[in-house]
Amino acid sequence: MTQLRNLIFKNGALYDRVISSSHMLCHIDDNKIYEGTVTSSSHVLCTIKNGKIYKGTVISSSKQLGFIDDAKAYMGTVKCSSKVALTFKNGNIYEGGVVSSSKSLGNIKGAEYLDEAYLAAMVHFFVTPIF
Repeated sequence: MTQLRNLIFKNGALYDRVISSSHMLCHIDDNKIYEGTVTSSSHVLCTIKNGKIYKGTVISSSKQLGFIDDAKAYMGTVKCSSKVALTFKNGNIYEGGVVSSSKSLGNIKGAEYLDEAYLAAMVHFFVTPIF
């Protein structure tokens, strides 16, 4: 499994080490995260809209994997009955819902200003399943 400390985000793409000599894991285009390097021939991992993460390409018929609310990534669809998978604070990503007692996963270099839903999806697909 890839570790967060090895991931680099640049120009809309996630890489697994030094950009010039590494493998592109995914790229973002039109609210979708595509596996691989070429949109036309790549598999869509998920679609993100309004802080919600959907598996596949069509929101109306796709399973909602999770959502973001108040710097936390939740599994499922409803906050009151969903478990907190990740917490975001000061550019770092933590496993669980309480920063002080949660394991720090670190950060993805270059993704400091990336939407938290995209970060959660990248962690889910390329580090550890969280949804």
